Formats: sequence, structure tokens, C-alpha cells
Amino acid sequence: MTSYMKSGFRAAVQQPFAVIVLFLYQLGWGMALYKMVQSVLVPLMHRFPGSSQPKLAMQLFLAEGQFQLFKTDVSYSYLWTLVILLGVRMLLTPMLNAGIYYSITHTEQNAGYRFFKGIRELSLSFFLCYAARVALTMLPLIWLIPEVQSIYAHSTSYESAALSMLPWLGGLLAYGFILHLLFMHVQFALALRSGIIATIGAFLRHLLPIVTIALLLVIGSGLLAGVTVTATYIWAGLLALMIYQLFPLFNMFLQMWALTSQYHLWSAKNNS
Repeated sequence: MTSYMKSGFRAAVQQPFAVIVLFLYQLGWGMALYKMVQSVLVPLMHRFPGSSQPKLAMQLFLAEGQFQLFKTDVSYSYLWTLVILLGVRMLLTPMLNAGIYYSITHTEQNAGYRFFKGIRELSLSFFLCYAARVALTMLPLIWLIPEVQSIYAHSTSYESAALSMLPWLGGLLAYGFILHLLFMHVQFALALRSGIIATIGAFLRHLLPIVTIALLLVIGSGLLAGVTVTATYIWAGLLALMIYQLFPLFNMFLQMWALTSQYHLWSAKNNS
């Protein structure tokens, strides 16, 4: 496994164009969400009663908010904005994945050229793959939602309900994680026009090293986040600001490292 991670690290270093594109994409998406939340919260906070106001003012504020939320159409514009943003993301993500996966699997070509060539040639197949992944991710909710309703109905408190739901939520997270790794390998096959059935078979046979590599890099990402937060508290000032601003870029590199490590494992197991 260490050989795949070393090879993946060297391959990730050779993908600066894709890393920067990932960084800019996440930055743009974060700014869009920030502006949307800001447009909702700032006017709301201007009307929020302060601590100096009587308790009745808070009750009136909550009652007014509940009335406007459930009895008027004030929330419709925000919901439509959120739906549009989600739709744009669902269209852009497969296109971005097509460029990145093609860039990883065709390193003999120029960086920018292969990225846009991947978008041009693979966007449709990656969009269908993305739709299949979303559908399979949502599939357990058919069984999970009735179970959650039953647990909530038979629980005596919110705490006991939350504890009863933890195993189900943990299983859902594990299922989503395995599904994410599976579709990562399927997209390698799509980028190289390899056999998808053979890829799924290889994935199931080598599930343990695949999950181990993924978990190691997830832990690495968590440690990086912890070091970043700690550094900003210890070295307050310009250095802390620089570290905080560079963290998303390093995080994107770790995501690229995870992709390239999985690609080298996929390549070794599917060509053996």
C-alpha cells in the first residue's frame, strides 16, 4: 500500500493544473453559498432582539418568524435560489470530474489540453455515472426514513432517539464512503475506456487495501486541519492568516493525492 501512496504522491505533484482548478471550483462554490447565507442572515440579525430586550420580544420574534416561514411565500425565493445552485453544481461536478480523471489517466498529454479534452469527450458518461451514484446514495433512505420515524415515535427524549439512530447513521456513512470509492474506480475505467464489470470485480476483491489507503489520507487531511487550526492560535498575526488561506489549497492537493493513489492501485490490480 505504501508503494501506491508514494506513486500517487509523485503523480499528484505532476497535477498542478487540476489541483488549482479544484481549488478555484471549491472557492467559487463556497463564495456562492456564503453570499446566499449572508443575504438571509444579515437582515435577520438586524431584527434579532438583543440581550437587553425583554423575554417577550424574543417570543414575538420567534412567532413572527414561524408565521412568515409557514404561512407566507417569503422562503420561496431562497428555496429556488438553493435549488438553482444545487442544479448548477450537479451539472458542473461531472464535467469537472471528467477533466480531472482524464488528466490523471493521460499524463502523456499537455496538462491544460488533457483537462479540457476530458471534459469534451467524457462529460456525458460522467454525468450518467454521477446520476447513478446519487440514486444509489439515496436508495437506503427508502428503509432509513421509516426506521427513523419509528425510533422517534417510540423514544422518550431527543437524546435517546439520537443514540438509537447512531448505528443507522453510521451504516449510512460507511455505505456512502464505500460507494464513493467504487465510483472513483468506475470513473478510472470510463476515462481509459476499460471494462466496468472487471473494475467492479477487482474493487470487491481488493476492497481492504482500497479502503485502507482512503482512510489513511482522510486521517491525513484531518491532521492537516488540526495543525492549521492549532497554528492559527499559536502564531496569531500575518503568519496565521497565510497558513489559514493556504489550507484549502493543501487540502485540494490531499484530495488529488487520494485520487492518484487509488488510480495506481486500480491500474496495478486491473492490469495484473
